[in-house]
Amino acid sequence: MRSSHGRPTIRDVAREAQVGLGTVSRVLNGGKEVSGATRERVLATIRGLGFRPNAQARRIHRQYSEIICFVLSNRDFLNSFHARILQGVEDCARLLKQHVLFAAANYESKTAPHHIILPAILGERGLFDGLILAGTNYPNFIHRIQNLKIPFVAFGNNIVDFKGLKRFDQVSYDGTQGEVEMVRYLLSRGHRLIAFVGDTTYPWARVRHEAYRNVLWEAGLEPASITNPGSLSLVEFGEWACSRILDCQPRPTAVVAMNDEVAHGLWRALRRRGIQVPRDISLVGFDDRDVATLMDPPLTTVRVKQMEIGQACMRILLERLHHPEMAFVEQVLSTELVVRGTVSQL
Repeated sequence: MRSSHGRPTIRDVAREAQVGLGTVSRVLNGGKEVSGATRERVLATIRGLGFRPNAQARRIHRQYSEIICFVLSNRDFLNSFHARILQGVEDCARLLKQHVLFAAANYESKTAPHHIILPAILGERGLFDGLILAGTNYPNFIHRIQNLKIPFVAFGNNIVDFKGLKRFDQVSYDGTQGEVEMVRYLLSRGHRLIAFVGDTTYPWARVRHEAYRNVLWEAGLEPASITNPGSLSLVEFGEWACSRILDCQPRPTAVVAMNDEVAHGLWRALRRRGIQVPRDISLVGFDDRDVATLMDPPLTTVRVKQMEIGQACMRILLERLHHPEMAFVEQVLSTELVVRGTVSQL
């Protein structure tokens, strides 16, 4: 028998299965205090009646919302790198029966933490269980979030100038090892005049630049770097650096770009000058973004497993929610050298 309004309720399930409301509730919420036979009878009744549990009621019972918030700071949403991290979060959340909200935060690095204007959704306490912080974040924002007492996991490579212990969970990729593998690959192809192009005001570019220099020094070679900071976009930075590369004496035979966007800008500027890659100069990038395969020839680069970063962030956040006293986690994911068509053999 169904309720008078036609939609089966939890009372209908209890009546048909001949159990109490508490028993049905425990079955719905995964409680272990129900015998196997009773559980099967309740589940069979739920299927037979076509009962659909109220999600909000389950959340109240469990005392968490099954919702997390993905916060993208100081970045355009169309940025493919962070969009793939979000996709990884979504994929993992779907498998784990979680839901994902999105919020954008834009702030200045020098703003006092308590003066940072947060996305309105972060003021809705109880709406979500925790945060995943992506984009580019500075210590003031991290401290602001910590003061809210909301569990969070941060994308570690893009945290700028954080001093002291990072007493929070984070997921990063190994930028140093990726750069080392790339420069050693160029050396194995016979290149000895290798230049680095990148804006080292970005912390992830500084890490790669240091790794590039160390490999060349170990090989007894002299680094040649174009690292001038500026207000240009990364593609524009690559275009701007082209003439400086060509003016170098002796001219480099290979260029290591700080990422695929810089490499794309260099590639476009070289083509306009009639200089072919890799016939006249070899070129490599970092990240393995979509643009890498759109270049002609496709770009040799280092693959950052962006979706795996998102998945790891989601899993660690859920661990933190279920085990709030556990030690802080710093997970570092490996990268992968992807050889395509932009490096010649000397």
